Order: sequence, then structure tokens, then C-alpha cells
Amino acid sequence: MNVLPAFGMPNLALTARAGAAAVCVAVVLGAGGPTFGQSPSADPVIAVVNGSKIHESDLQLADEVIGRNLLVRDPVERRETLSKMVIDTVLLAQAAKDRKIEDEADLQRRVVFARNQGLTNHLLAVVGQRAVTEEAMRKAYDEVVVKAATSETELHLRHLVFMIAPPQDDAAVKAAEAKATAAMERLNKGEEFTAVVTDVSEDPATKARGGDYDWRQRGELGKEYADVAFKLKKGEVSQPFKTAVGWHILKLEDERPRKPVDYEKLRDRLAAMVATAAQMELVDKLRAEAKVERLDQLRDADKGAANVR
Repeated sequence: MNVLPAFGMPNLALTARAGAAAVCVAVVLGAGGPTFGQSPSADPVIAVVNGSKIHESDLQLADEVIGRNLLVRDPVERRETLSKMVIDTVLLAQAAKDRKIEDEADLQRRVVFARNQGLTNHLLAVVGQRAVTEEAMRKAYDEVVVKAATSETELHLRHLVFMIAPPQDDAAVKAAEAKATAAMERLNKGEEFTAVVTDVSEDPATKARGGDYDWRQRGELGKEYADVAFKLKKGEVSQPFKTAVGWHILKLEDERPRKPVDYEKLRDRLAAMVATAAQMELVDKLRAEAKVERLDQLRDADKGAANVR
């Protein structure tokens, strides 16, 4: 996650070397000592630039911040590229200081912002990771996935199809309608739906299966189909109806609550859902407990009142 702002340097995006400036704050602050909780042996120095030490943790941080923008995938080449970028960053920061062109107040603002954003991201990551337990994911699965699935109905349908070709041809529309009417008459006389399908249906994908259209959810059907299908009772056959592609007759074989997607297939998404929920809960709690005074809004309100007078 990119948590550090880049310094405003000319042509920053033009070269990979200049791209290293995006981690200038992190590296300058990190150079010279290991990160929290790390011994020197756990965080070895990988380079010394004019007396400033660059640690392994600095390289790791650079990879987190700007690594996503690198096209290099080979581990050795990627490490070398990052090393050069971090070294260039330290050199440029040293040059800025030597030439007395740094803006200390602006730098401090950026440091504070970067630190706050880094702490924010770290806290949210920890909160999210701790929230992701098997119990929490199972609960989310039951309350969100299973509940949503079982609140919907799936229909097992068979259909007769008479294609309209070309679709805008009135004669083709009437011809397809005539075929559908004739098929309906056969069904009304007691012929088996599957037998009529095998004889006259024009959908090659389902004709050999007696018109079996499998289990379908409302979202998988066009509006015309769904409007007809979900009004049928089990075993009932619809009247012929028209869609953009043809004339159809449906039979509802069976219905059931929609089967939820298997838990194991959703593990990653459930983990993300649980983590996000925990993070949002923390933010909402902190907002509710905090005393926040928006002085800018008060000033704007005062200005508005003055203008009215």
C-alpha cells in the first residue's frame, strides 16, 4: 500500500531513477538505524551512501511503496533495481540538504502525514488480520451468503423455442407465432412436453434433452422469461410468449431455494469482508468517541452570515 507522498521533483515519472523520490521520506528517516524491534543482525546494512546507512528494511519499504510500479519480475534484477533507486533517493536528499533548497516546514508536514498514514495503514491491517477467524468467516458466510441465497428461488425449466429470423421481419414473427400456437394445441391435447420439444423445438442446445433448460435464477433469465417463469406453478405450462429472439413455451418442472456458493470457494472474499467490517467498525467507533472541531466550517459559516447581513 502506498502510504508515502512523493516529493515534488521535476520529471518525476520520466525515469525509474527519478521514481525513487517517492520513498525519499521513508528512506531518509530509516537510513541510519534498524526499524522498531529489529536487531542489527536482523536488519543488515546493505549500502552506505556518503556515510548514511541503508538497511534491508529500507529496501523492503521501497518495494512496498513503489514496487508495484516496477515491471521487473526477476528477483535478483528487481532487488538491484530497487537498491539503485533507494541509493539515488538518498543521494538526491543529501544534495537537496547541501544546496539548502529543502523546505523544512513542508518536509515536516510530509513526514507527519506519512507517519500518520503509515500508522493508520498498519493499525487497520492488524485489526483486519485479527478479525479474520474461522468463526467470523463462517458467521459472515451464514449471515450474508447463505441468507441471500436461500431468500431467492431457483426454477428447473423446460422450454420450447421457435426462432424469429430475421428478428425484425414481421413475416418471420408471425411464422414463429404460428409454430408456437400449433405446439400449444398439441400440448393442450395431452402430448408430452418432451415429445413436442423433440419434434418441433428450434433450440439445438436443449432439443436433444427434451427442452431441459436446467436450474435458473431470476438474474439468469431475460425479463420476459422471468416474468412468465416465476408465475408458474410446479408442473404448469405457460402460454406462448414472445421475446426478441423468438416465441417460447415454458414448463416449470420444479423449484427450490437457491443453493449458496460453496464456503471454500469464497474463503478469500469472506476474509476480506470480515477484515473490512472490523476496520470500518473501528473507524466508526473512533469517530463517535472523538471530539472533532471543524474550524474551517465555522469560518465558512461566519463568512456566509456576514454576507447575508
